Amino acid sequence: MPEITSRQDVQQWQCPDWRLRIVATVIFVIALTALFADFLGECLSRWSNEPQYSHGFLIPFMAIGLGWCRRHRIPAGVARSSWPGILLLSVGAVLHISAGYLYFSVLDAAALLCMIAGAVLLVWGRRFFRGVWPAILFLSFMMPLPFELERAMSAPLQLLGASEAAFYIQTLGIPAVAQGSTILMVDTQLGVEEACSGMRMMMVFLAICVAAAIISERPRWEKIIILLSAIPIALVCNIARIVATAYAHHTVGSQMADLVFHDVSGWLMIVMGFILLKAELLLFDWLFIEIEDQSPGIGLRTMVPACSTGAAQ
Repeated sequence: MPEITSRQDVQQWQCPDWRLRIVATVIFVIALTALFADFLGECLSRWSNEPQYSHGFLIPFMAIGLGWCRRHRIPAGVARSSWPGILLLSVGAVLHISAGYLYFSVLDAAALLCMIAGAVLLVWGRRFFRGVWPAILFLSFMMPLPFELERAMSAPLQLLGASEAAFYIQTLGIPAVAQGSTILMVDTQLGVEEACSGMRMMMVFLAICVAAAIISERPRWEKIIILLSAIPIALVCNIARIVATAYAHHTVGSQMADLVFHDVSGWLMIVMGFILLKAELLLFDWLFIEIEDQSPGIGLRTMVPACSTGAAQ
């Protein structure tokens, strides 16, 4: 890639030879797709057949959107190819070869991310990479978890979902008791299957919360809380789904409950998760107000509790 000397008066990131770099990007995309064909085929199969990974189809598009939202973070200057990208490409090649010998898909996932990052560095340069690197890491959400880790997480979530849902079903006046991952009611038994354990909600809301933290201009501590809130949001939504399904089984029958509350409710819970996340952000805006210090020579911005602004005035 030809090197272009930057000028001192450049006020924003510029890429005069962007057409050439787009061609190089397309070549890298084709090469990586061919190199990781088996791994990507496995990912597509799991996205299609396992509900907890159905969000994988959306992750590449979300990553592109995150990169676009962060374009203003690209430092000013002229695009230059960064040759350390070759090092990342080499590391990715070693990991890919090791994954083939060890039959360890996690190494293939790490190899793909390394090679994507290396390609971005080599083609678009260090400045561009500094602006969009969170979007590259976001692609890790399209990689399925290792089987052992997935099983270790799924089983406790099944038991927790069943026990908590049984309590709330009782509050609706329906006799219910949880035995393991099965909820026993008067006229039916409701099994909390692995697909309904909450793993799907956990992965989806974790991806959503990470995306919100990446594009948000909020303080770092708020971003950390947003990330941590993915777990309780997923649990609340999944328990609500189980309770709604159980109530439907008791009131309208199993056929209608399986049709509406078991299949459609999975998508409705995603909407519910968005609403809860939005409510959390609104709560932050209501509790804390950003105030700019007007003192001469000081440009600090601070967050203060909303209830204290009246006293300050």
